Amino acid sequence: MDHAKEMGDYMIRELNSIESIQEVRGRGLMLGIELPFAIAELRKKLLYTHHIFTGSSSNPNTLRLLPPLNIKQSEVDLFLAALREELALLS
Repeated sequence: MDHAKEMGDYMIRELNSIESIQEVRGRGLMLGIELPFAIAELRKKLLYTHHIFTGSSSNPNTLRLLPPLNIKQSEVDLFLAALREELALLS
């Protein structure tokens, strides 16, 4: 549980530093990322280009994350780098 909290806190801090993200909701590793646009294309890019599976919600602008509880910081960093890259391309 401590590891999940630590990785979640790290991920929230890093996500909040990304300018195009409007809001980060959740706690631990179960997070929702609110963006100013529909996330369908972003999800496809993350999956097919970076092999990162994400979820969605009833709100078309919310990207859902639920990584495994044993995720490593290096894996979180891979996700953050892929997200930043795709957001830069979509802007």
